Amino acid sequence: MVNVSRRHASDPDVIGQTAGLVNFLRDVVHSSHQRQRDDRGRERLWLAQLPEPIRRPASRDDGVLLTLDHVPQSAPPDLPASLDGWVEPTRCLDPDGGDPPLAEEGPGRELVRVADERERLEEEGTLRREEAGEVLRSYGTWLDRWRRWAERERAERPLRELYDRVYAWHQKLAQEDDQTELILGVGLLTWNGPHEDTVHRHLFTHRVETSVDRRTAKLTVRLSSESALRLEDQDFLDSDDGWVRERGAALSEEITARGMDPLGPQR
Repeated sequence: MVNVSRRHASDPDVIGQTAGLVNFLRDVVHSSHQRQRDDRGRERLWLAQLPEPIRRPASRDDGVLLTLDHVPQSAPPDLPASLDGWVEPTRCLDPDGGDPPLAEEGPGRELVRVADERERLEEEGTLRREEAGEVLRSYGTWLDRWRRWAERERAERPLRELYDRVYAWHQKLAQEDDQTELILGVGLLTWNGPHEDTVHRHLFTHRVETSVDRRTAKLTVRLSSESALRLEDQDFLDSDDGWVRERGAALSEEITARGMDPLGPQR
């Protein structure tokens, strides 16, 4: 019987050999696919351009990158009955369209004299804006409320668009988890290659996962605990670019061994 010593998974030699095997298998897989040196056709979100008040992601023990609250769209304040016929309802729906204007004239009640009875009676008629004091007062009060709504809508729109975009990714991942992955890219390399082709790829990537709280609809994006930082150089660089396989392999092994954080100070 042969006595074989057991080595722990944290042994640097074990880690190095495992990383080498993984890199070899990746080489085999990628050799059968056309390399993508320019990835600008992919859907992406630049973390440096997140809307306020979303904070830019930083290194955290729990790996959380973003937490996004669901921000429902609100309706503009209702027009009071006194403004019927004075303000066009469709003009109230656009927070970017400026103040919904008050018409020059509109429906109202006016006093008229009946000659045979010599009495003043009130009946429906058309009033000019400067004659409609009640309408002007009602419009001013309503317009203040509308302006506050429009300002809030303009402020919340980027947050709503960001949520909708990431939620669409969340749904796609749930449906195509074996075909699609969401990644965090670090270290963008962009230049014109030796054959006049454009290189636009991140050197380091880390798989990302999403989850949604069923009660609050809060959307969380975090680094996958089942993944690690990957060096992508061999996926799109070759010797004509000045790339040396051995150097890339050594760096990949070091990254694996150290468990580097893509947002940590060592990146």
